[in-house]
Amino acid sequence: MAKIRTLAAIVVLLMTSSAFAQDMKTLAEAEGKMMFYAAFNATDSKTLIDGFRQLYPKIDATFYRATDAQLMERILTEGRAGRNLWDVVMSTSFYGHNLKKRGVLAVYDSPERKFYRDGYKDPQATWTSIYTNYAALGYNTRNVAKTSIPKTHADLLKAEWKGNIGIDSRAYEWFGTIVKAMGDEKGLAYMRELAKQVQLRNGRQILSQLVAAGEFKGALSAYSTQFEQMKPAGAPVDWVYLNPVFANIHPVGLSAKAAHPNAGKLFVDFVLSKRGQELIRGMSRIPDRTDTPPEQARFIEGIKPAFAPTEVLDDFERYAKIFHEIFGGR
Repeated sequence: MAKIRTLAAIVVLLMTSSAFAQDMKTLAEAEGKMMFYAAFNATDSKTLIDGFRQLYPKIDATFYRATDAQLMERILTEGRAGRNLWDVVMSTSFYGHNLKKRGVLAVYDSPERKFYRDGYKDPQATWTSIYTNYAALGYNTRNVAKTSIPKTHADLLKAEWKGNIGIDSRAYEWFGTIVKAMGDEKGLAYMRELAKQVQLRNGRQILSQLVAAGEFKGALSAYSTQFEQMKPAGAPVDWVYLNPVFANIHPVGLSAKAAHPNAGKLFVDFVLSKRGQELIRGMSRIPDRTDTPPEQARFIEGIKPAFAPTEVLDDFERYAKIFHEIFGGR
């Protein structure tokens, strides 16, 4: 009898969920539009929008793409003017945190969120990350012998790496996250020693190119996917993770004042779905959904992801100042 009641409850739950999904689709199609603000490049933004429109051709879905900082400024400017032009936004961890903090994101606990691990989704359900960039040590395979490939952060303090490591000149989030992951005292002590080994360069993409050119033996704070994408062209590069690994998530969230809230929810569901995550993977990115592994297992194997803690995101200027006190530059 108990089994019958359990089965009946499951049937009712499935019927209710199906009816709710159908109602949301009907409401979304009645809204007829959806605007996505994306910190993607235009090609990848269009890929997601096209995939969504194939499923929901009655919804005129469009996108606006810019850098994460530009999107933040645009959203705040529109908000001050009382113009709510976007329904869904995708940004990076720092800006996603600040959008939530400012009350710009709505609570939406998408049914797809059950496929995402802690750390990749907001406990209050205002955002869920759709892909993550993981910071790696990229190295030049001609200049670094297999026996010299670092296994730990401490290995980078060896004499052979002195002056041969590049680091992004504004890697503030990476810096603060690794310091906190190691523990403040140990982390700051490590960074002071590391500063004796490194040279600053402006931008992660430049870093990966300089490693390929042999200007540096290796580079920190750039992402594993950046080095991996250089290999097919014959670049002499490879990469390794040094735990803890800075994980730069990419949160997607619904506007708290969305003009098309139901269409926005459908789009959030889509990008979090297996189908949406497969599109993300096809962009040579690392999807965050647990049943959608990346193209190469090594992208997430043995990794201990370190997410930017609230303390770092809330006190960003202080961590930037400490970074420059230790590494120089500005």
